Amino acid sequence: MLIAIEGIDGAGKTHISRKLARALAERGRRAVYVDKKDISFGDGFADGRLALIKEALWPIRGEPGQDLLGTRFYLHLLAAWFAATGRYFEHQAARNTDTLHVTDGSYYRVIAKAHLRSGMEIEHLRGFFTEAAEPDLVVLLDLEPRAAWARRSAFKETEIGRWDGFTGDPQEAFCAYQQQVRRVLRALCEKQNWVLIDQSVMHNDAEIVDHIMTQVERERVALKSEPEAQRHQTAGAHDATNGRFGTC
Repeated sequence: MLIAIEGIDGAGKTHISRKLARALAERGRRAVYVDKKDISFGDGFADGRLALIKEALWPIRGEPGQDLLGTRFYLHLLAAWFAATGRYFEHQAARNTDTLHVTDGSYYRVIAKAHLRSGMEIEHLRGFFTEAAEPDLVVLLDLEPRAAWARRSAFKETEIGRWDGFTGDPQEAFCAYQQQVRRVLRALCEKQNWVLIDQSVMHNDAEIVDHIMTQVERERVALKSEPEAQRHQTAGAHDATNGRFGTC
């Protein structure tokens, strides 16, 4: 089972993903956290190709203030990367059928940003990622951009929105850009019935993790009861709730 934690930059995806994997393991589940930017097949050739793509996408030297290569250049690189992660999770599932893989995001945030930057339709952008792993459960950590800005000491140029034409004060640029990303993610959440966690009213990590774990158990039961052909059609669907948590 693949669980993806989504949200804007600074929403706490990595933080909650790691805590969730640890909490699941403490309750006796076979669970691992997977950094979506750091996968390995244990094969020199395959891992060497991945290292080249990783450096092109997330350079060690950092990002420039502008992009001269264009949206489609990076879309194809990201499509290749997420196709590789799709193969990775297939291999992992074949080896350990009961393992819960928790990852900090998926290709959804990529298509949200590409939609804003290029104007391409969401469904067209999804076509770039047909080989990507499709999460069985997606959780959206919803957070106001100003709160996200306060959580971290530094953000990359792309996170501030520089490549998307946002200039001026870094904080104001970040908040304006991430608010647009947030809007697209919330629309995806509503359309695809992700689990929504509103962090404007919920600040406690333990309670957030506990709620996600409840959703994980529901999804595990649902997956076991569904025929294989129907699984990805209903992945991410959950009962609506009326509190601080719920589905979009």
